[in-house]
Amino acid sequence: MLPLGQTNILTAGYIGKIWYPVGEVAVSLGGVQSVRWRKPRWLPTAKSRLFTIPKRPVIPVEETREIQRLYNNYRTSLRAVRHHLREEYLRTSATSEVALQQAAEEEAEHQRLMEYNRMENERIAALREIRIKKELEDDLARVAASKQKLAEQAAIKQEEALRIITETQELVKTFIKRENLEKAIEHALANPVDYNSAIDHEGHIYRGRNTKVQDVPEEDREKLARASQ
Repeated sequence: MLPLGQTNILTAGYIGKIWYPVGEVAVSLGGVQSVRWRKPRWLPTAKSRLFTIPKRPVIPVEETREIQRLYNNYRTSLRAVRHHLREEYLRTSATSEVALQQAAEEEAEHQRLMEYNRMENERIAALREIRIKKELEDDLARVAASKQKLAEQAAIKQEEALRIITETQELVKTFIKRENLEKAIEHALANPVDYNSAIDHEGHIYRGRNTKVQDVPEEDREKLARASQ
């Protein structure tokens, strides 16, 4: 019989040597390690045990009967469980009546939902068409109102421009020309304009700095307009 090897107690940080039948192996161990030595699988039976016949154990008859009874009960229970599981599988499998009925119900529900979806799409499409038509009408009305407003503004601006042109033309007529400048100066000197005025306690206006009350007839006196009027 070959020696199986030798064990050493190693501490951390040391290199230990272990002898196997195949040779010497050096390993690095990080701590204390115990090795269980067993005979390798490739070695034959030892010569001391080559012709040894193990003794057959003797089991009592009562124990044998009890083991057989327990085994029969176990086998019967396991057969019942397997039969139940098989029946359950067949009942719920894809080819069973329940599965086929469930598939038919799911298909019917799917068709019902598809029909509902189609009807809902048609309803939404009709509402969308009405909404788009109304939005188009509103846009057209808004564009027409905007064009009308722009036309009115253009007409007002044109009238204002014509009024300014007319007033300017009338104002141009009052301009003093070069050839009439001396005549206009003589007329202004001969007819001075006095912008001073006076008001009495009754509200009559007297134009001019040197105008006297008795010089203006009572029927010709100018009355000051009231603020409320």
